[in-house]
Amino acid sequence: MELRQLSAPADPGFRLDLDGTARFLHEGYTVTVHGRRPTAEDAWCYYDPLDSHDVLIAGTVTLEGVDVGTAYAIANERDAHSMRQALEEVVRDAVDDVRHTVARLSARVEQIDHKHRAQQP
Repeated sequence: MELRQLSAPADPGFRLDLDGTARFLHEGYTVTVHGRRPTAEDAWCYYDPLDSHDVLIAGTVTLEGVDVGTAYAIANERDAHSMRQALEEVVRDAVDDVRHTVARLSARVEQIDHKHRAQQP
């Protein structure tokens, strides 16, 4: 998977801004990625015990001011492959979540419209 970071330096790696975020373009969507240390609450979501070198990578796609796709992954900050794999997974899964969310919303809007038209004289 090719990762295209927006507003990125020219080097082949990726960089987080001072606030711990980076933005990537994937399949036409902008995914905002945030990295941070996992909390004790985050540990409940993962089966493997977390260690001091783990980071939580979170990705969000926002459309028209609404978060419509999110994804999370754990990576080991000392392992470049782990970080790259988690980043790819988060970017890909956040965009997939957008598509699922939009499909669910579209179906629901269609259902409501159909019901409303049936009630009209």
